Amino acid sequence: MKRQILRKRISTISFFLFPATFVYFSPYVIVDASAKGIICGSFFMFILLFIGSLFFGRAFCSWACGLGAAQEILSPLKKNFAIKGRIIKWLIWVPWITAIIILAIRFEGNREINPIYRTNHGFSLGSIYTAIAYMCVMLVLLIAQLAVGKRSYCKSICWIAPFMILGRKLQNLLKTPSLKLVKTDSPCINCKKCTKNCLMGLDVENMILTNKMENSECILCGTCADVCNKECIKLKFQ
Repeated sequence: MKRQILRKRISTISFFLFPATFVYFSPYVIVDASAKGIICGSFFMFILLFIGSLFFGRAFCSWACGLGAAQEILSPLKKNFAIKGRIIKWLIWVPWITAIIILAIRFEGNREINPIYRTNHGFSLGSIYTAIAYMCVMLVLLIAQLAVGKRSYCKSICWIAPFMILGRKLQNLLKTPSLKLVKTDSPCINCKKCTKNCLMGLDVENMILTNKMENSECILCGTCADVCNKECIKLKFQ
């Protein structure tokens, strides 16, 4: 379980740093920057997340995402996981990306590179408006967690997840080495520990029994592999 201790420490740090990094993940800032012909920090961040997903899938969500860490911290407040609503994030993402492209074209493309656009010397909470936006995001996360279920923000709302889901699908097509869950030759005894401890509420036991270890909602935290006494699952790079 040393891996989980390390993961939780890193994700907790990312949660406390999120007020300082918030702008770099902002869906609004990149739209605003595109309308002014500016390539901002969030543009580079989303590109990095997409490229990173080619090698690490959605591991960012469980290891380094401040919003993911917030949901894990709040998980004791809600027993059940969010089940439906996965398509919602795509209904958010597609128009958002379309708007960015249209604005960039309409305003004659990007004319300036400014990675710290709308920050205070690189730190996010440089104005009262940014602070209000940050608090609104955290409020939506809390409401979704309590009203819909655990990890509902990840599953239904997150505008960052589609970048990594698409990157993962591309990696699967290219069949390049990447971090993944792998079923071992050890027989499953149906103890259901993997399913009960999955951070995303996935039926990991069924994934093992059907030998279908790939799931777009898997965030590769490795918890299922770490709780399996029979070592039926491994989190490995291959």
